[in-house]
Amino acid sequence: DGLRSTIGAAIQSASRVRDRFSIDGWMALNDLAKTAQQMTKTATPGDDAARAMGVLLRKITGFSGLVHENMYRSVGWRFLSMGRSLERALATASALARFADASASDGALDLAVEVGDSSMTHRSRYAVATTRNTVIDLLALDAQNPRAILYHLAELREHAAELSKAVGREKMSDLLVAVMTVHGELAALAPDAVDSTALDRIADEIGRLSDVLTSEYLT
Repeated sequence: DGLRSTIGAAIQSASRVRDRFSIDGWMALNDLAKTAQQMTKTATPGDDAARAMGVLLRKITGFSGLVHENMYRSVGWRFLSMGRSLERALATASALARFADASASDGALDLAVEVGDSSMTHRSRYAVATTRNTVIDLLALDAQNPRAILYHLAELREHAAELSKAVGREKMSDLLVAVMTVHGELAALAPDAVDSTALDRIADEIGRLSDVLTSEYLT
């Protein structure tokens, strides 16, 4: 229900700017909503539901590809990209705080890598099974992994800097200062220092970045 509600909200938002929304994007978004609606009636718990979510994930990825390959790099695109990075960084930090906790169940580290869509990358980078340090290194501290927290903080830093220029700010914006602070804090940590307490703190700080963004640009 939550997923369908979010997709519905996206369609409602898109409908308000329909004259500036591409035909392909509009069709992809509505196809996603239609598929999700159908699956609520047909998908059963367990493997079937997992396969259904895989179908939805591929459709969402298709829509995301349209956005990031075709959308003009305006201020609106930067806001959209910043929202995406905020959500991914926050979700990854929150997931790692649970899955990489010392008290987590067996298999939690493998699940973290799977949720982070980084199983193949882990196998290619580390000649060992998942350990807490390899998972934290890959999903929190790897600036080259597009699913890692540090990667998205770097993206946010770049967008915040360009946004300041776009609106004619001569001094560093509050948002850029806040992003640089969180980015620097995480970048300075070694994998064994990124425990659940640190991850929860990082998640809280990422959440506050959204408040700073809203306060500075959207109110």
